[in-house]
Amino acid sequence: MAAESQRQPLNPRRFWSFVAALALMVAALAARLVQIQLVHGAQFEAAARANQIRQIEIAAPRGLIFDRRGVVIARSRPSFVLAVIPSEVTTPEQTITKVAALIGRPPSELWARLLHHRGVNYKSFDELQVYEPYGPVILARALHPAQVARLVEASEDLSGIDVEVQAVRDYPYRTAGSHLLGHVGQITEGEYRRLEHLGYTPNDVVGKDGLETVYDTWLRGTPGGKRVVVDAQGKVVRNIGYADPKPGDSLVTSLDWRLQMYLEVGMRRELERQSRLTGRRLAGAAVAIDPNTGGILALVSMPNYNPNDFSDGISERNYARYVTDRLRPLYDRATGAATATGSTFKPMVAAAALAEHVISADARFYDGGRYYCHGATFHGFENEALGSIDMYQAIAASDDVYFYHLGDLLGHDRLRNFALQFGLDAKTGIDLPGEYEGNWPTNAWMMKVYGLPMEPSDVCILAIGQGAMEATPIQMANAVAAIANGGTLWRPHIVTAVRNWRGKTVKVTEPTPIRHISIPSQDFAVVRKGMSMVTGAGGTAFGLTIPGLAYGGKTGTVETDGGNGPNTTWFEAFAPVDHPTVAIAVYMERTGGYGSTVAAPVAAYALAKYFGKKPPALAAPGE
Repeated sequence: MAAESQRQPLNPRRFWSFVAALALMVAALAARLVQIQLVHGAQFEAAARANQIRQIEIAAPRGLIFDRRGVVIARSRPSFVLAVIPSEVTTPEQTITKVAALIGRPPSELWARLLHHRGVNYKSFDELQVYEPYGPVILARALHPAQVARLVEASEDLSGIDVEVQAVRDYPYRTAGSHLLGHVGQITEGEYRRLEHLGYTPNDVVGKDGLETVYDTWLRGTPGGKRVVVDAQGKVVRNIGYADPKPGDSLVTSLDWRLQMYLEVGMRRELERQSRLTGRRLAGAAVAIDPNTGGILALVSMPNYNPNDFSDGISERNYARYVTDRLRPLYDRATGAATATGSTFKPMVAAAALAEHVISADARFYDGGRYYCHGATFHGFENEALGSIDMYQAIAASDDVYFYHLGDLLGHDRLRNFALQFGLDAKTGIDLPGEYEGNWPTNAWMMKVYGLPMEPSDVCILAIGQGAMEATPIQMANAVAAIANGGTLWRPHIVTAVRNWRGKTVKVTEPTPIRHISIPSQDFAVVRKGMSMVTGAGGTAFGLTIPGLAYGGKTGTVETDGGNGPNTTWFEAFAPVDHPTVAIAVYMERTGGYGSTVAAPVAAYALAKYFGKKPPALAAPGE
């Protein structure tokens, strides 16, 4: 009673203030509910659904690569692959062990692929599940039908394991053209970081060399995917959508695969012949160019490799075999190997001498077997003396003493100027990776490399393609193409057009001249006539005449190791003489022999076959 008597009566004003505040709170809550339900309902529903829906990417098949006649030289083929969805695997140890037994692989190999892929190294399967729950992670490629059958039969006991059909890169001509086509492989962590802004993903297969890497953004296509609903544990409940991947764009090239194969056969045949004579495995390269456009018709580097070895993921054993081979089969000698060119440089010197009016084509010069050049004495090839000779004969017979004289008349500066005009000491700009620019020596370069200045007599040695000058097969092919067409130095290219998966042309490569060499057309005509005499009587390639095909050529032989090593040999050619459509340079690395007996037969065989003529017999020994 006492307590009750102490209660204060409720203040009416305070009561109604409390009721008003409560009503205001209820109204605010109701307004928020209306906002959630009506205004942002779809947005919140989509967010909730996003927590249950996942996108699983499906790779696109790469675009095709064609030669100029429509021959498919790179394509995609279906292949069975073994994939794992990490979030669906409940017993990883048991699952991997069982899968390994079914496909006949060691469990350690599958664990290595599972935890170490895409340039990322995971410490455990749990960590993989956190960062890549939906994968898929590829455990094995190129499964055989028997392996697929065993996996399908055991599929009920293999949660998270899936056999998929993926497009795998395929090169139907195997080793042919391997250095120009290149190969593909799994993207590395470094590549992913560099390409992520272009839409690449950690699961992509990318071009690693050749056209495959230069045109990868065109060839790769647009990935598709399937949308799946997952439960609270991340397991796929059902598929709710599918988007087809779009195949990559296709490349149309300037290549003529017939000439490519003829050059491959000719070079392989000659390397094998020289290997039998020397007891050594040998290497070489050749490039054929359309002198009217700069389009590459063929490009060969040997030894070559099979790019299919990389398509399904190359084994450590196969990769080790490639990288430990002393002849480096992965190395593209056509664009990267540079040596002195020997006498194949002489036609350029002859054209320069005519343009500078230091000599005329018909002027007679007496070759007495030696030449005195700024205090040094140089001898002719094998000390022979050819007597009275003009420019045509000097080119055909490759007269060293005559060209010592031309180098002396031109001098260092003018000789270097024309060497650079013909594209030496600079990359050609061909659409292939790894091109080397070669070298033309200067006084500054000699001081930097050897600590010695150039000698005045060096100009005579350089004029016959010896000394510290270096050029690559692609540079020499481009230079002889300029001689063949009358002085236009084109930028070599392989891809002429890009077409999308619907067949529409989306990119065209127009022929692009680098420069027109400052030599009159009539002077080039003199040089071409001299080169057309190389296979005739008195020419260094006598015996390599092709009945029914007039062609011009020039042999070259380069000493190695100060004259103590096996010769490197060269040959350059163009055909037909009157209206050239092909220019070729052949380089045979430390094969021994001469340009006429080792390098020239490769070009002669390829040209004869390409123009439908009978290949000539081997030439007699000469320069």
